[in-house]
Amino acid sequence: MIVRPMRPDEIDVTVNLFRYYAQEAESSNPRFGDEFDVNSVIKTIRHRTINPMNVWLNLYANSRPVGFITGSVAQCPWNHTIFYAHTEMFFILREHRNMNTFRLLVDEFETWANQFDAQHISASDMGVDPDRTQKLFSHLGFKDGTFLYRECA
Repeated sequence: MIVRPMRPDEIDVTVNLFRYYAQEAESSNPRFGDEFDVNSVIKTIRHRTINPMNVWLNLYANSRPVGFITGSVAQCPWNHTIFYAHTEMFFILREHRNMNTFRLLVDEFETWANQFDAQHISASDMGVDPDRTQKLFSHLGFKDGTFLYRECA
């Protein structure tokens, strides 16, 4: 397995991976299915492959994309010489899920973040099981933090 940036000719299969992500997320958050919009997904993926402060990395088994991780890097608001990286979503097809493939995704994300001299990496995943996400990242040495959300009134 390898992890690398998505190539332009892989946009369709990457959108399909995102669709699988949304379908899985729908079981814990039904809005994902209702709100899923292919054009928005394409725009998001393109933005994250073009904008240098964002990244979209695909996981490949042979030449077939089987997962992804995406996130960004930002300057710390109180000191612009400090950078933080943040994973926002990740997904691996069920038949390829294990700690080694997850670690591969996160390690490659960290390698990307290192080009900005990122000093911290935070992690979240809005769509899929929060307890599972916390356990996965904890296994890789991430510490608990605070990430809370609510619906806007």
